[in-house]
Amino acid sequence: MSKRRYAVLGLGQLGRNLARELTKLGCEVLAVDVDPKAVTLIRDEVAAAAVADLRDRAALKELLSSRFDGAVVAIGGGLEAAIMATLYLREIGIEEVWAEGNTDDRAEVLRRVGATRIISPERDMGRRLAQQLVNPNLVDFLPITEGHGIVETEAPAWTHGKTLAELNLRSAMNLAVVAIHRQGGAVVVPGGTTVLAAGDRLVLLGRDSDLTRFRDRK
Repeated sequence: MSKRRYAVLGLGQLGRNLARELTKLGCEVLAVDVDPKAVTLIRDEVAAAAVADLRDRAALKELLSSRFDGAVVAIGGGLEAAIMATLYLREIGIEEVWAEGNTDDRAEVLRRVGATRIISPERDMGRRLAQQLVNPNLVDFLPITEGHGIVETEAPAWTHGKTLAELNLRSAMNLAVVAIHRQGGAVVVPGGTTVLAAGDRLVLLGRDSDLTRFRDRK
């Protein structure tokens, strides 16, 4: 089985960390930045690294091809470079292009030029921290889209001793139980006969408002 190939354009803190983590996951990573110093910092940790102006169509077409499984435009600063890089990646034929957009206007512009997914590290971290601050039982929170997320939270007392069918969280609260972490291992996509107990941690998918309603129920 061939390695998945990704390009990371922009090697600030987000880009460097992303390139390293993708490499750790067994992916073949091409890291690109206009700054030679930034490229030097990551060169020995990825499959390939190159210095290029991300606004240069010819340079990007020389480096990349449609054989890449995806690309990330991790440029949090200049909008022009982010726009041009996103546009050229789609021209090259890369179908999955993620772009960093920390404001609504920036995100909308990047979508219009071809970004298939907008990433917003600062906004997502804010949502994640807020969820953890207001819910002491929350183990983790992962934003999915605006207003939706996945949480891992301790099963509250009112769920103990009941089956998932009895709780009927999908109908009652519009929440999906994705998995249950418990002593002895995780139960992935648990069935309706699964009985919850003290110490279980539920992985729930749903709207933020419904996740809050679950949290507040006594």
